[in-house]
Amino acid sequence: MEEGSVVFPRKLLKKLIAMYREHPCLWDKNCSSYKQKQKRYEAISKLTQLVQEHDPSATRVHVLRKIESLRACVRREHKRVRDSRLRVAAGGTDGIYKPMLWYYDMFSFVFPDDEIEDVYKKTQTVHEQNENSEDAVHDNGDEEGPPFEQSMETYPEYSVANMVNVEDHKRYQLSFEDDNKSSKRHCTEIEDEYDAIGINVAAKLRNLPPNMRILAEKLINDALYQAQMNGLNSSSVITTTDPFNQVII
Repeated sequence: MEEGSVVFPRKLLKKLIAMYREHPCLWDKNCSSYKQKQKRYEAISKLTQLVQEHDPSATRVHVLRKIESLRACVRREHKRVRDSRLRVAAGGTDGIYKPMLWYYDMFSFVFPDDEIEDVYKKTQTVHEQNENSEDAVHDNGDEEGPPFEQSMETYPEYSVANMVNVEDHKRYQLSFEDDNKSSKRHCTEIEDEYDAIGINVAAKLRNLPPNMRILAEKLINDALYQAQMNGLNSSSVITTTDPFNQVII
């Protein structure tokens, strides 16, 4: 059976990211506890307890998936920022990319401390290459200089197997491919309670048999239609003698 989904509204995500930051054993390779499985297990347990205050059905797998999803989104945005800085340093006019994720700055702690210096060095290298190309006299006008090589930053990762039990880990592995396919959807923030309700309803619909899903969608749409026409009140009910001819009264 497919594991249920857990909704992470913005308020909860802020708390989750803040608590994640308080446990460097999960993300800082220089932390003395980074390689201590027990410490990392306990840290994930605390994060899970936080999420369970919002949704008691949440598991360690849900938390690990969400953290990995957030980090993947931040990595993509951060790479765009770095690439744009290097393009600007090389004389580009597009400007520096501005991250679209509202939680991007909250994850700044996972970036290496020496990153600014690294970008500065690469910027200087680009300037020197540009100056040399302007001053040098080439015998062959078609000859190209050495390509500018850009090293990609690395981020500390953690092993899921070290933080979940065997059964949870198997479920995690089985659903990992599907999670990757929907990574872009995971990067989308939940703006308000209505987005959260929509995600919750969608998760429940996915677990219904096809015929029940069709009926449920029809009932939901009929209820919304009546609401838009101001036809609902606190005593309204749905009669289901014939699901395709039900009356909302």
